Amino acid sequence: MARYKFDESSSIPETIKSLTQFFFPFKSDDKKDEKEVHDFDHNELNNFYANAPSVAFIYNHKSTTYDYFSPNIKKVMGYENSDFQNGGLKFSMSLVHPDHVKVYNRHVLPLMFKYYSIYAFKGKVKDLVFSYTFRIKRNDGEYIWALHYMNSIRVNKWGLPVLTLVNITDITALKKDQGIDFSVSVKEEDSITKTILSRVFPTKNNTLHFSEREIEILSLMSEGKRSKEIADELCISKHTVSTHRKNMMDKANVKNSYELIHLARTKGIITETKMI
Repeated sequence: MARYKFDESSSIPETIKSLTQFFFPFKSDDKKDEKEVHDFDHNELNNFYANAPSVAFIYNHKSTTYDYFSPNIKKVMGYENSDFQNGGLKFSMSLVHPDHVKVYNRHVLPLMFKYYSIYAFKGKVKDLVFSYTFRIKRNDGEYIWALHYMNSIRVNKWGLPVLTLVNITDITALKKDQGIDFSVSVKEEDSITKTILSRVFPTKNNTLHFSEREIEILSLMSEGKRSKEIADELCISKHTVSTHRKNMMDKANVKNSYELIHLARTKGIITETKMI
């Protein structure tokens, strides 16, 4: 599979659209899909979420718009649900904290689409669950930490996501660090959903001051990958990987890769991972 090239100048909506086209371009208008997109009873959803602590919305991958947004967003963030449905991705992603936009674009979104692609091939996209955090701005100008929990509820005949249900919860009172948490879980044969990937991407406030590339390499190191494997995956030289590894050990004042990975996990920069 060709490697997606991240453009640092892109906004989050632009990245989402380009990743959609890169990983699974929709080749035709499937009338059955179109019918299923509109078969939700929104009034029933409104009643369900009226007093719920979480906000819910349905994201349409084909139109990159929101087919539904629960009205209780007003209680959580101060906005009307129509602000999101009318403003779409451009409005919602304009609320993401500036420090988090680049991390979300460069790391979180590409990982999501990578797993979409893998599990579409398996015919199991509905078994995937993504969880991630970042700070978003309320109507009063204050930022809150929001946990997003999402999984696909409609797929097309190729197994690719058409509609995704997302729940958002304010976790500001519980969040104790500045890292952007991201995890991928999958429903296995015993019907229990288990985590297969878990990472923490630090913002620029990280005390160790690792670069994004260094964190990317460190995450792969924690998965047990050797320098040659990391170099191949990131399309860089083995020498470059070794240089980054040495620089990180110098910054962290540790003697070897084991101590480096252990310290990074202690600091919440990376977490235990289990790849598919």
